Amino acid sequence: MTTPADRTNDNSARAHSPTPQSLVTGDILPPAAPPIPSYEAATTVAPPITAPAILQDVGLVDELPDYTPVDSNQTTFMIYGTFIHTPNGPAYHLSSLLDAHISKLRIRRLKAEDIALIEAGRVRNVSFDYASTLYEAHDPPFLENEYYIQSKAAGGWPGALQLRFGFKRWHVRQMMPQGVVPAPMLTCGKTGGLKNKIIERRNETEPSEWKDTQGRVLATEVLRLEEGKMLPTIELSKELDQTWRELLLALWVSRLWAGFGAGS
Repeated sequence: MTTPADRTNDNSARAHSPTPQSLVTGDILPPAAPPIPSYEAATTVAPPITAPAILQDVGLVDELPDYTPVDSNQTTFMIYGTFIHTPNGPAYHLSSLLDAHISKLRIRRLKAEDIALIEAGRVRNVSFDYASTLYEAHDPPFLENEYYIQSKAAGGWPGALQLRFGFKRWHVRQMMPQGVVPAPMLTCGKTGGLKNKIIERRNETEPSEWKDTQGRVLATEVLRLEEGKMLPTIELSKELDQTWRELLLALWVSRLWAGFGAGS
């Protein structure tokens, strides 16, 4: 499948590559291999309770900025239903649940007015604003284990990316012009190995690491136990800028969608 790209070499595909350090820390537990739960089981945990936002008048919502900036110091993100939370509350919005059998999944940054309504307890969900889509993941027909992600907003990662499973890992490649082999960019796979101990935080399954082509860890994802349920969680490197942070969030949810749902 040919997908247009804005760049023609893999040097530019990695121009923004940061220099993060491994993020996996914590206690060493005996190896465990619990079965991957259903998406329903993974997302039935209620979001953390936050203090209600104080609104003097509904009209004040119009005076809020379009978006609430996501603090760059926030590196931990969790998925509750169609919302991606930081420890401080909701920050991003998915167009569908991750177990939805659809051909496209989108992610957007929540507007300040959306967050105010959610935190005030006025709504449990908000409509997805397609005009503010950051990234769109596509599951093309007649292709197996192959997905395409593309930015839909200014400042996003240019060109299209291919997400494909192979050799026990997920591979992300930058799509190139017709006739040019896609350029390797990232991989995502388990951290365990014959010579490496599996380092796990307490109450977490075996983590997976997102690495660049030089082997640097950009993010670590796990299915964390909370209230007896599995909660998809990712920890990003503090070295990442906003473009990389939101790209990795988009790739993360796309990979989970590929495992839980996808398919038109």
